[in-house]
Amino acid sequence: MKQSDLNDFKKALKRKRAMLMETDKSLEQDIKKVTDIRHGDEADIAESSYEQEMSFYLKTRGQDELRQIDEAMERIEKGEYGVCDECGGEIPRKRLEVQPYSLHCVDCQEKMEKKVAS
Repeated sequence: MKQSDLNDFKKALKRKRAMLMETDKSLEQDIKKVTDIRHGDEADIAESSYEQEMSFYLKTRGQDELRQIDEAMERIEKGEYGVCDECGGEIPRKRLEVQPYSLHCVDCQEKMEKKVAS
């Protein structure tokens, strides 16, 4: 992969990371708010619990994505970025544009998903 392409992906990963960090802070505040105002009738408490669970879910999902971004940045530094972990082939640029922390080419990803679905 060309250095200019790697630089573009690095910038995209940094932007995505910054956005996720901001979202994480916001979710943290939401969780605190919901925890602080747990009172009212059963419907209010149920809604509060649902909001808190949803915030925890989104926070966990965001943290997973942050980890994947950090790992992609490490692969760039090691010269391993854009190489499929499964077959060693090149991950297509279009796939990396959509999901810049992809570990697998499309074919290998599809094979893995089919195994899980079976």
